[in-house]
Amino acid sequence: MQTINSILVGVDLTHADRLVASDLNEQTAEAVERAIWIARMFNAKLEFFAAIDLSAHTKHLIQEDKDHLHKNVTDEAKAVMQTLIERAKEQGVDSSSKVALGPPWREIILEVIKNSHDMVLVGTRPHGFTGRLFGGTVMNLFRQCPCPVYAVKVDEEPDVPEIVVASDMSEVSTDILNFMVNAAQVADMKIHLVHAIDTRLDERLKGLGVNEQTLKKCSEDILDEVKNELNEQLAQTDFRTLSYGVQVHVLDGSPEVAIPAFIAENKVNLLAMGTLARAGLSGFFIGNTAERMLEKVHCSVLTFKPADFVSPVVPD
Repeated sequence: MQTINSILVGVDLTHADRLVASDLNEQTAEAVERAIWIARMFNAKLEFFAAIDLSAHTKHLIQEDKDHLHKNVTDEAKAVMQTLIERAKEQGVDSSSKVALGPPWREIILEVIKNSHDMVLVGTRPHGFTGRLFGGTVMNLFRQCPCPVYAVKVDEEPDVPEIVVASDMSEVSTDILNFMVNAAQVADMKIHLVHAIDTRLDERLKGLGVNEQTLKKCSEDILDEVKNELNEQLAQTDFRTLSYGVQVHVLDGSPEVAIPAFIAENKVNLLAMGTLARAGLSGFFIGNTAERMLEKVHCSVLTFKPADFVSPVVPD
């Protein structure tokens, strides 16, 4: 069972053309507020973490004048972080802050490993020319961060959030479902347990003399079996205690198409899902299906790793 005792929120201090800005960009500000809210809900400690990725030119200048430039950059960053600590304190949340130099995704993962954080929150970028919501930092965290990663999208706050738990019937998805059900006991939300499967059987079966009626019956049997498995998964939770219960959906089609379509149609606010492993590599990485699906999702995303996940990121 996933517990949340310690949360790291990635703070992007870059804004406009400034390396360290006193006013946070909209995406980071949303992540900070969401992190404070979650910390209050779980009575968790919070760490505000900023990693500044300096250009080669800036690094050279710092080497030339270590005392002045390095102190200037880090001191400005620490001053901004102190305002976040005070904001959290006003809401009854115990917090700390840290500033590091390096690629944000890598520094965040190293900090998570060092301090055993239970969740990372980061803001997402606006849709750019690619139409994709998640940039390189977020995708690298999805792939390689050992704890759950919550990528927060700026959105209108609904009266009751709509949550999709994407299940692949694995132990990870059962843990995710339990986590979301427990969260819904504290803050009302509508949970949809979703599994997508393409029930269109191979056309080659028709060439073997299998008739349409038999193919249809096979597809119906597959759907019934999946529904039964989802209901068994749901039965392992306390979903009956929730105001809105949990709705079960079996979608017809490939996951990377059917689930984003369901999310768009139902104005879903959060997708909670597990990341899949590619065998034969050091550590685990997000699977092809999950990655293709994330490219088409336009809501906040919370990803979980298997219990035996080992991040390939190690200190230099």
